Amino acid sequence: MRWPLRYQILIPMVGIMVCAIVGVTLLHAWLATHQIKVQVRDQFRQIAHTLNDATFPLTVAVLNQTKGLSGADFVLVGAEDQVLSSTRPDFTPAPIQGTPPSWDELQISDVIEAGDAPFFHSVVKLQPRIPGEGVRYLHIYYPVRQYREAIANAVYPSLIAGSLALIVVAILATVIAARVTRPLQRLDRKVVQIARGDFQPMMLPERDDEIRDLSTSINQMAELLGDYEDEVKRSERLKTLGQLRGAIAHQLRNAVTGCRIALDLYLRKSSEYQEDETLQVANRQLCMIEQYLQSFLENKGGHFSSFEPVSLNELVARVVSLVEPTARHVGIALKDETGSEPLVVEGDAESLEQLISNLALNAIEAAVAVQEAQGISGEVCVRLFPTGEESVTLEVSDTGPGPESSIVNKMFEPLVTAKRDGTGLGLFVAREIVQNHGGEIRWERREERTCFMVELPLVQSEKACVETIDRR
Repeated sequence: MRWPLRYQILIPMVGIMVCAIVGVTLLHAWLATHQIKVQVRDQFRQIAHTLNDATFPLTVAVLNQTKGLSGADFVLVGAEDQVLSSTRPDFTPAPIQGTPPSWDELQISDVIEAGDAPFFHSVVKLQPRIPGEGVRYLHIYYPVRQYREAIANAVYPSLIAGSLALIVVAILATVIAARVTRPLQRLDRKVVQIARGDFQPMMLPERDDEIRDLSTSINQMAELLGDYEDEVKRSERLKTLGQLRGAIAHQLRNAVTGCRIALDLYLRKSSEYQEDETLQVANRQLCMIEQYLQSFLENKGGHFSSFEPVSLNELVARVVSLVEPTARHVGIALKDETGSEPLVVEGDAESLEQLISNLALNAIEAAVAVQEAQGISGEVCVRLFPTGEESVTLEVSDTGPGPESSIVNKMFEPLVTAKRDGTGLGLFVAREIVQNHGGEIRWERREERTCFMVELPLVQSEKACVETIDRR
C-alpha cells in the first residue's frame, strides 16, 4: 500500500505532539483537581480549628458568616443529636456512627443528598469550651456543584490551551510536510520528464538545502543523459552511414568511371575540344570523385597509415580551378588569396583536396542564398597563411548568413543539415579529415561574413619537403 512521504512526516509528528500535549494537559488537570481538593480540605480544617477554639457561642449568625466565607453549610448538634444552630433549617443530620474525627483529621469525601442537591459531608467533634459543657458535633456540608465548578475553572483553561496547541501543531505539521514534499513532487515530475526524453534542466529551489543539492544532481544527470543520447544518435548515424557507404559508393564509382571513360574517349576523338577548359574541369572533377569513392570502398574512412609532404598552395590552386566554373556559373566572385609563400604539411593529398573542396562549395552555396534573397553580390574568399612557426591556417569565408541557430552546436555531426537538399556529411567529413591530420576546425562570424578556419601543423623540415615536392 502506498504511503505518501507527506503522511510519513505528518502522522508521526502530529502523533508525538498529540501524546505530549494530551499527557501534559491531563497531568495539569489532575494536579489542578488535587490542588482544589487540598485547598478545600485545608480550608475546612482551618474553619473547624477556628470554630473549635472560638470563645464566642456558635449561633446561627456566626455560622452564616462562616458560610459566606467558605460557601459551606454548617449544622451544630449536641450529644443527643439535637440541633443547636444551623445555616440550613431543612437539613436533618443523621445519627453519628462511631467516633468522629478531630479537626486536624477532617476529610471532605462522603457525598450525601441533602435538600435538593448533593453535598460533601463530614462531621468534626468540637472540644468543650467550659467545664460541664456537653459534647458538640459540627456537620459540614460542601456543595458538590460548587466543588465541580472550582475543578472546572482550574481544568478548563489547560484543556482549552491543549486543544489550541493541538490545532496549531496540526497546522504547522501540515505546512512543514507540504514544504518538504512539494519540492520532492517537483523532483518526481522532473525525473518522469527525463525518463520521457526531456533533458532540459529544472529551476533550482531558492533554499540552500539537501533538496537543492538533489536538484543540482538531477540537472547534472539530465545533462549527462542528454549528451549520452546525442552520442548514441551520433553512433547510430555513423553505423547507418557505414552500412550505406559500401553499396552507394560502389554504384556511384561504376557510374563515374563510365562517365570519365566516355569523356576521355570523346576528347581523344575530338581533338578540337582537348584544350576546352570546361571539359578539362569536368574530367578532373570526375577523377576526383572516383578517387573519393575508391577511398570509401577501401574502407579508409579518412584514416591513413602513412602521410607524405603536401603543398597546400598547390592543393588550394587546384581546388579553386575546379570550383571556379561553378562559382562563375551562379554569379559568385571567387578570390584566391593564398600568397606565394610555400606552405607544406604532412598528410594525404586526396583527403585534403576533399576538405578544401567541401568548404569552398559550402561557401558558394551560402553566398548564393544571400544573393538570391537580398540581391547582394556574393563573394567567397580562400586564404592560406602561416600562423606562427608551427602551423598554417586555411580560411574560407563567404558573404552568406551563416549556419542556422538550430544546428550551430551539432553542425559537425553526421547527417545534420539545415539545407533542403543537403546530406549533412560535408562538414562531418571535413572535421574527420582535419582531426586525422592533427589539426583543428572552427568557424566564426566576422564583419558580416562567415569564416571557416582550418589550422594544420606544418612539417618539421619545411625546406626538405619543398625540395622533395620540387623534385616530383
